[in-house]
Amino acid sequence: MQTMMIGDLAKRSGLTERALRHYEKIGLLNPRRTQSRQRVYSYADILRLNEIQLLKRAGFTLSEIGGMLGKTALDARALLEGQKAVLEAEAEKLRAGVGAIEGALKAVEAGTPVNLSTLCQLIKLGEQTMSEEKWQKVWDKFYTEEERERWKAAKNAVPDAVVQEHQNMWPALIARTEELVAAGADPTSDEALEVVAEWNKMTQVVYDIDPKLAGSAAKLYDNMDAWPADGPALPFSKEVWAFIKEAGETLKASQVEA
Repeated sequence: MQTMMIGDLAKRSGLTERALRHYEKIGLLNPRRTQSRQRVYSYADILRLNEIQLLKRAGFTLSEIGGMLGKTALDARALLEGQKAVLEAEAEKLRAGVGAIEGALKAVEAGTPVNLSTLCQLIKLGEQTMSEEKWQKVWDKFYTEEERERWKAAKNAVPDAVVQEHQNMWPALIARTEELVAAGADPTSDEALEVVAEWNKMTQVVYDIDPKLAGSAAKLYDNMDAWPADGPALPFSKEVWAFIKEAGETLKASQVEA
């Protein structure tokens, strides 16, 4: 009978032991235990793990996967098509990056300046990659596997046009908030309530998709002092976050009274 201990399975599959233990905790896996309480994964367990990973790559959350496994026969074609769509989207980004680099190389070989739009595209691609890698370190530290999956699913459900619009709006909104904090504004003032209302309007897009994410977002910013040193730069100061939280409580209270 083919079996693996948890350390060997983690090493061979590329998953962490923490992830495997979490899958067991939420009922997705059920490895047997030795007399010394060590986990032993059977061939069937590893097949199940492969199904879990296929479903994750197809965009399903862990809670959704829990409801799917063992109840109905999995549609292998649908799973593979979903995974193919995810990989094709990633491949398209890679092709765009390779195309930009090839264009830059041709310009260099011809002794002509690289097109400015190409340079900007390369900067954007590089920043996106670095930003995602750095943020991943923060998410891994403060979010559970389930929370990370929920965030991914919710963000993927937001239309691209809305994502782009909000990315353009956030810097100005954060700057306005920082100005209020620097000026010593009262978090209960009309200006503060106006700012937090706009703040809430943009974050609510994700919370409308998955209301449970509101609490996990607060957990992230309540612990900014503990963010990894090699993680992303703080998007705003602790003072700004405290200001927004107090203004938010005031706004919520006024809405209840109304």
